[in-house]
Amino acid sequence: MKNILGIFIFLLPLHAFLVTVLKCKYGLDTNYIRFWKEIIVVTVWLLVFFRAYAHHNYSLKSMLQKNTLFGLTLAFIACTAIYMYFPYFELKPASVLGFRYDAFFFLTFLIGLYCGMIWEIRYFLKTLFISTFGILIVFLPWYLFWDISALAQIFWYSDEVSTYTANQCISFSQNVDGHHRFQATFGGPIRMSVFFTIVWSLFAGWALSSTRFSQKQQYAMMGGFGVLLATGIFFSYSKTSMLGAMFALAMFVLLSYKYVYRKKITRKFYAILWGIVSLPIVLVALFKWELFLHLGSVLNRLDNLSKSWEMFFYNPIGYGLGIAGPASQIGNSIESAGSWQVATASVLRVHKFLPENWYVQILLEQWIIGFALFTSLIILIWYRLIDLIKRKRDFLSVWITTAYFSLCFMALFTHAFEEAATSYILFFIIGLVLAESMNREQAWKK
Repeated sequence: MKNILGIFIFLLPLHAFLVTVLKCKYGLDTNYIRFWKEIIVVTVWLLVFFRAYAHHNYSLKSMLQKNTLFGLTLAFIACTAIYMYFPYFELKPASVLGFRYDAFFFLTFLIGLYCGMIWEIRYFLKTLFISTFGILIVFLPWYLFWDISALAQIFWYSDEVSTYTANQCISFSQNVDGHHRFQATFGGPIRMSVFFTIVWSLFAGWALSSTRFSQKQQYAMMGGFGVLLATGIFFSYSKTSMLGAMFALAMFVLLSYKYVYRKKITRKFYAILWGIVSLPIVLVALFKWELFLHLGSVLNRLDNLSKSWEMFFYNPIGYGLGIAGPASQIGNSIESAGSWQVATASVLRVHKFLPENWYVQILLEQWIIGFALFTSLIILIWYRLIDLIKRKRDFLSVWITTAYFSLCFMALFTHAFEEAATSYILFFIIGLVLAESMNREQAWKK
């Protein structure tokens, strides 16, 4: 099972690329092949669950009583499953896809949670880094120095500006105002850049905590790989990911200073940290202001948030999965999607409906109950990760926590949990490192 999950992690960042090659180059029907990752997640989760179930003498009550994380996670997954059938108790493709977006990364979290005392986390991290490094050294130079359109002939990428249609050929880059946004093997530049931001945090933690390398070697590896990741993030032209990277840097400095070095946090420290984090953002905004400060993008996000609140107060009980966010775009692309009506007191028609906020999306789909379960689970994981840092006081724990905080931060401005490679892998890693905390909780309750 360990090797299966290793291969799974290696292939996840290549998913959209593999579907494109299989479907568009070799003409295979990928309608079911593209769900390979979900099939693996469900299969492994069932195996792990029944093994844990047997360990607790086939008593679900015993499992729930001795594990707060498991109980809360299971409650949210159950709530999400119920809302698949809202509002008219019918199952639609968008609802099924919505369940995959909202709940599947918590299944990988549970897999890690029950296998963390068995498997070595560094094995999975190395697999992730090898896959990501391979993507960067092949696709980033091609994007920077070679003919982008040639990829349409070699790998049968789409020659359109960009495509959001599931199970269709992806384009190599998304064109915005004449600028090609790098997206490599992913289905979009934001999905790629969010993934790179998380990988950057995990790699820094692995490198700094590795005893095989000297301090100079650690810094050299972080610098080399970090430059590749930062270049990919920059050329995605994603404001959210750049803010997420700066937020991750600030969190790392803050958590390391407080818990690893056990220093007192002063106002002067906060001022210096704010200056260090703000400088790259200011420089990027000055030199690429036409991309990062365009008013239309900001106004569109504010408009979607306004529509979201109007939808919520019009129907606070919840609209069901697939009404908002990535799942609402099933079968549509940014070029071909027609307008559709949003159910509110006033008639609103939208071209696409992305609230650009994962928490608002959960609130719209699953009412206050689902939202409360989701935010409670997010906060509980935060608490457990901070507790992990206090006990371990090592850079790996700090950077894993930083990656998690960064993802939650980016989810305020975009659908950060959307990319399977990001959410599946990160929550699996978090489950692995929190397994010890879970066992400590069970021992305390006995």
